[in-house]
Amino acid sequence: MSTAIATTLATGGLVAVAAPSQAAVHPQICSDAGIHYDIINKSSVLVPTNLYSAWVPINGSILPTYNQTKTATVSASGTATVSAEAGIIFAKASTSFAVTVGKSWSKSGSWTYAVHSIPKKSGKKWARLMMFHSAKKFTAEKYSLNGTCSKTTIIWKKVITAPVAKNDNYWSLQYK
Repeated sequence: MSTAIATTLATGGLVAVAAPSQAAVHPQICSDAGIHYDIINKSSVLVPTNLYSAWVPINGSILPTYNQTKTATVSASGTATVSAEAGIIFAKASTSFAVTVGKSWSKSGSWTYAVHSIPKKSGKKWARLMMFHSAKKFTAEKYSLNGTCSKTTIIWKKVITAPVAKNDNYWSLQYK
């Protein structure tokens, strides 16, 4: 026994003895080790559908109209190389955005829209009506966590644009 400890014990003092921590001897094991997905760089966008009028000159003499019964459609982009994992990605993105997104959206109906005037745009000579649909654009990241919960490898990152599941559509002019 050391002299300092013996003196302390003899005078009725207390001795604190520190043992090495369990974490220092055995690093903490990560229960989440393995493959994970993150949704980052999130934004809301409008994507064109397959519904549009004929092109008309921007001279005021003809105004674009749309009057058809047709199915409007939009498909996700950026998913070709991750198709096997698309369900996981769309589920994560839906949770992250708090709105359901998916591989595609479609809606059948009779669509009738008209424009009363065409605002001029510099350098543009033609315009048409086009239906746009709400979508979410994001980067999906697949990565692995090691046994100590450190991100060790980014397996891939893909920019994906996915249509929202609800009918959130906008008619607007497209120019050329």
